[in-house]
Order: sequence, then structure tokens, then C-alpha cells
Amino acid sequence: MSDYSLFINGVYDDVLRDILAVQSVLPEQILFLQPYAKGNIAKLAENSPTVEKPVRVFFSLTNKLNKVCYTGKLVGWHDKQALGEKELMVMNRLIYMFQRTEAGVYMDANEKNLLSIWRLKKLSDPFSVSELIKISDNSPLSTDRTTSGGWSYVQNVDSAWLEQYL
Repeated sequence: MSDYSLFINGVYDDVLRDILAVQSVLPEQILFLQPYAKGNIAKLAENSPTVEKPVRVFFSLTNKLNKVCYTGKLVGWHDKQALGEKELMVMNRLIYMFQRTEAGVYMDANEKNLLSIWRLKKLSDPFSVSELIKISDNSPLSTDRTTSGGWSYVQNVDSAWLEQYL
């Protein structure tokens, strides 16, 4: 596991439910998320996660911005603008097949990040985003969230502590 985790603010629940539905039957199936951002998620771009060295990820939802509702593992990062024709074709096929709420890889010129998500889990008891500590200044994430979007690098949490919410 990586030495940090990532928090992504305000993902649509439908997108995560589609991934969860597939991975509950095919637990090793890697699927995709496309958080809107003009720039790269720098730490992922510098050192893309892998199955061997994943990055724990936490998600709040568009209608529950102050709660962590899902967790999973990031096992890949791609710059959408740099995808080759074959890569794009394969990723689009997987998205069309498994992720009904997505219409393939969105190729907006401003968007860069295509994340590979693995072993997604919905928390049975969502917890406050303030339980996650930002790496940048060792302070808790703010619960005063009014809009979706963005991410923060956060400290890893103890696996035993996280188990109580799964």
C-alpha cells in the first residue's frame, strides 16, 4: 500500500454503485473513474499506483459531501489526453460493458485524470470527512463542503479502525 491515501470530494452515487455492482460479482475487475479536474492529480501522475502498490481512496458523494461513504484502491492512473488508440478502445469497451452511467472516456480537453479503481466497498456506517487528516498541514478535512470536486492527499488510516465502518 502507498504511504498516503486520496480523498475525492463529491462523486455521483450512481457511478460508484455501478462499479460496486460489478465488483461484488467480479471482485478482481478493475473499472474506471474520471474525476473532473483541469490538472493532473500530481502524486498519481508522478508515481502511478499499481495492483502491487495501490493507493487507498475515500469518496464523499454529491449529496453527502461531509461524509466518507465509499473506499477502494486505486491501481492505475492515466492521462486521458495521452491515451493511445488501442488503450482508448479497450477502456471504452470496458466502460460501455460495465459502467452504464458512463458514456466511455470523456475526452474534454480540460480533463486529464482517468483512475483505475479496484475493490470498491460501500461503508455500512459513513464517517465524517474530518476523520481524515491532510498530509499538507496535518489538519482534519473540513466538513464545511458546499460543492463537489477536488481531492486531498490524506494520511493512511489504520485498517482495523476502518473495518468498523465496512
